[in-house]
Amino acid sequence: MKKGTLHVRILEGRNVKETDLIGQADPFVEFWIDGQEKQKTETRKNTDTPVWLHETTIPLNGNENNLYIRLLDKDLLRSDDLGETRVDLAQLYQHYFLDSWVSVRSPKSKESTGEVHLVLEYFPKVDHHERLANRAF
Repeated sequence: MKKGTLHVRILEGRNVKETDLIGQADPFVEFWIDGQEKQKTETRKNTDTPVWLHETTIPLNGNENNLYIRLLDKDLLRSDDLGETRVDLAQLYQHYFLDSWVSVRSPKSKESTGEVHLVLEYFPKVDHHERLANRAF
C-alpha cells in the first residue's frame, strides 16, 4: 500500500435502534483508522434517520488496513454503544472510491442496530521520482 490521503464522508444513518426508554436515539458516529486517534460526528437529537454530512481528511502512511465505525447513542452520563463495523481498505486502495451503506452490529447480540452511509476516497501520494520516470518526452 502507498502513502496518501483518505477523504471520509459520513453522510447519514438509517434504522438506528433506540436504547432510551423515552424517545428515539441521539446518534453520533466515532471512527478511526488503525493506530490513529478517534474522530466523531456531531450528535443528532431524537432520530432514527440522522443526517451528519461530516467530512474529514486522514493522512495515510501506507500501513492502514481498516476504517472502524462505531455508532453510539448520546446520553447524559455516558453514551450507549449501539454497534460497530469495520471497512477493509484493500478494495479502496485498488478502486480509489467507495460509496456504501454499512451495517452496524451490536457487540452483544450481533444484530443490526442501524446503517451508516459512507463515501470514501483514496488519493495516493505520487512520488516525484516515479512521476519523472513515467513522463514521456
